[in-house]
Amino acid sequence: MKTFSLLTLIIFLTGCYMSKSLEREVHVRLDENIPVSIINNGNSNFTGAGDETAYRTKFIEGMKAEFTTSKIIPDGVNPEFEIKVSEFKITESTREETVDDTSSSDHGKTFELTKLELYAQGTVTRLSDNVVYNWTASKNEEEKVTSLRSGGQIVTGQNKDKNEYREKELNDNEAVDLAWNCGRRSGNSAVKEITRALK
Repeated sequence: MKTFSLLTLIIFLTGCYMSKSLEREVHVRLDENIPVSIINNGNSNFTGAGDETAYRTKFIEGMKAEFTTSKIIPDGVNPEFEIKVSEFKITESTREETVDDTSSSDHGKTFELTKLELYAQGTVTRLSDNVVYNWTASKNEEEKVTSLRSGGQIVTGQNKDKNEYREKELNDNEAVDLAWNCGRRSGNSAVKEITRALK
């Protein structure tokens, strides 16, 4: 039963990214001249882990990873479709959250939390008749305040009452990792439009 449950979970999680494979191979031209916007409205600097080139590279890697699982063949010579990314935006912001738990010694403690929001949009053009299909994709991640026990607290026997609050932080390379994920979701969205165009 545990094996079945684990398999079901894996299928569900991979389904979040992987599009349904096409019935045949489809050749596409991907315009890799992707405009990247990095907007930091907060007090943190996770987006500083990379520059426009690094984010563009990761995004394209994510798209191509999705294409590989969907029978999409990059072809700059004789493609059936052209995929363009008209916008890829990474927005970083911060907000404050105050603990509201009178049973905790952390009551009233304020945490500053970061949110990363990635958004992309573009088009799929069927080159036989120049019909254009639009697609969008996004991927977000944010820090959270939690009283759940960390691995270290479990090992040391701390916070058994779950009333000590801490910040679940983003990792230093989070923004770059999310660029790959957003690229994969973008590839997924583009493949869905190609599927529509082939019907």
